[in-house]
Amino acid sequence: MALTRRCFSSAQGLRLLCPQVLRDTLALFPDFLAHQKIKLPEAATSDNLDYPSICAALISANVDEDLDNLLHLACLLGNSKGWSMIERQATAVGCPLPPPDHCHGYVDMALLTATTDWPRHKDILTHVNARTRVHARSSYDYLAPTRDHRAVYQTPTDGLLNRTREELTRHFTSEGLASDRQQSKATEIIPYDFENEIWFMIRYPGKRMRYSGCNTEGDWKAFVFNPEQYDAVVYNKVYADLRMNTRRKRERTKYRIAFSRLLFQHDHAFQDDAIVVNLEPILDKRATELFDCDDIPGLASVAPVELCYELFGLDSRMRTDKAAEGRTLLDGNEFHPGLTPPGMTIGVRHAVLEYRLKDSQRSGKLRLRRGNCVSYERDGDSLVLENWLRRRKFVRSYI
Repeated sequence: MALTRRCFSSAQGLRLLCPQVLRDTLALFPDFLAHQKIKLPEAATSDNLDYPSICAALISANVDEDLDNLLHLACLLGNSKGWSMIERQATAVGCPLPPPDHCHGYVDMALLTATTDWPRHKDILTHVNARTRVHARSSYDYLAPTRDHRAVYQTPTDGLLNRTREELTRHFTSEGLASDRQQSKATEIIPYDFENEIWFMIRYPGKRMRYSGCNTEGDWKAFVFNPEQYDAVVYNKVYADLRMNTRRKRERTKYRIAFSRLLFQHDHAFQDDAIVVNLEPILDKRATELFDCDDIPGLASVAPVELCYELFGLDSRMRTDKAAEGRTLLDGNEFHPGLTPPGMTIGVRHAVLEYRLKDSQRSGKLRLRRGNCVSYERDGDSLVLENWLRRRKFVRSYI
């Protein structure tokens, strides 16, 4: 039984697929079809495929795990945004894409990409799904390096990644997220190696959930599964620091040590108590000049839309300035060329910035909190925004 059965609860979900694509995908699993007593026609149509039997087989306790993943992820990524990510991943790993066909929708093309030359590229949709998490809104905590370890950095090998995966499996098992060693394959580490950064997406089982659901025969059954969870860890090869986005705080210490071992073969490459995110540049007398971005490739504009700061006084007080909709704090700024009352500001607590990349018509929000946290609208934008944050000293370098 698959750790998480996620396929279709009704035949309508299967009808998103071209009948022939669905038929050819199912044909890759002859043992499953034989066990479920499903016969497939050579030339499939919406009339000669036995949709009720296929659907019942997919939600059965004996559904093939690879088939479960394929159909679930193809539907999840079966849209224009998902297809764009599939194209990028396929180019990166040398996976051929299906030829254009007016009969095929995005779900069909996702399935055809994964099943071409089966099973060579069977994991591509899993990797693309992880990659879409890279482009989701999330907050990252930064960890400074203990010293400059760049000279001993090593690109992770499959053997080292597997060792780290086993270490994390033991951790998740001890946390009650995986019941036994047989579920160790539920923990995955998926690397994405860029020029200046290497990203790691960690997939692991969440706490067990129980639902009651109705099958195609109208019978109510209990469905028990562990939902998939994702964390992200990013190492910056230029500045030698680590940032991570985790669902639970308790994983941060584990990742700090585990990825230190993975990248440098010792436990203490990163410190967790140093202040990396610094908002002091906003107190500069000419702070408005920070938001000129002509020197940042790919960045069209960036400007503050919210600032929270503390003022001097008999009783120090917090002040929050917010820009009106469609405007920024640079418009009609009473403190120009500064951003806060001169000589009266103790420190900045948080800042919200609005930005737009040159290759996008859509603006996004960047949230900075004094200490170690940066929240990105879309993580994929960080490759550009990190450059601006570093140059303006909002993110400190410790090497």
